[in-house]
Amino acid sequence: MISLQREHYTHIVALCLSLVLLTGCNGMFDGIYDQPPSDASLSLGFTPSDVPNRFTIVLDARNYDEWIYLNLHQRTMSIHPIPTELTGQWDGKSVWGKYSVYGTRYNLLEERPVDTQSEPDEWDLAIHHFDVRTNGGAVLRTDYRHIHELPATTASFDDEAFVPDQWAKHQCIVDFSAMFDRKIWYQASPVNHVLTEWVKMDFSTPPPKYEASNRVYLLRMSDGTIAALRLRSYMSEAGTKGYLTIDVKYPY
Repeated sequence: MISLQREHYTHIVALCLSLVLLTGCNGMFDGIYDQPPSDASLSLGFTPSDVPNRFTIVLDARNYDEWIYLNLHQRTMSIHPIPTELTGQWDGKSVWGKYSVYGTRYNLLEERPVDTQSEPDEWDLAIHHFDVRTNGGAVLRTDYRHIHELPATTASFDDEAFVPDQWAKHQCIVDFSAMFDRKIWYQASPVNHVLTEWVKMDFSTPPPKYEASNRVYLLRMSDGTIAALRLRSYMSEAGTKGYLTIDVKYPY
């Protein structure tokens, strides 16, 4: 009986010592395992490079209710909300459309007129989540995967077919709260389908799947100058989708 009591006492003492040691070691192993940086620490906007005409743009494009307008000439950006209702005279084409989506089949269920999308006086391209539109420009997808691999001049692309924007009624998602019922609201808007494919979203089986092209795109702007664009990442280091890191060479 005494032996059992001593053994029980020994276990209690050992447990207490373990708790003391663990308490004393609290924080000892902090930093040993890599932790992804917080999204709040991201430096958004334009970041210059040591290489001439090269810079990086980091955007928070998570929201589906706004367009981010970029001016590559001035290296500035502005955010404009997407209209949700009609408050003035209708332009005859700006609408929200509700579609049932089955793979690549879109069946219009409802359509609602809204105000014309606002935009700044001067801009070169605009981004809505992963969708992209240009200001009278056109885009070419190249076979290059890094900007530094491009030829020294754009002469080799002179005969290539640059693709302008097209009006799209079911590309720019504004509300997918009923996605699991395969019902999605879209904003009708001009879109450059070539550049928008830098990230493909597959809604055939919810939740959506993402695939990046990892290609360099050439944007020929309305003034004839050309920018080289490559989407380095469509998510933050913490894994949040919608944070875009874009490598740019302008002018190219």
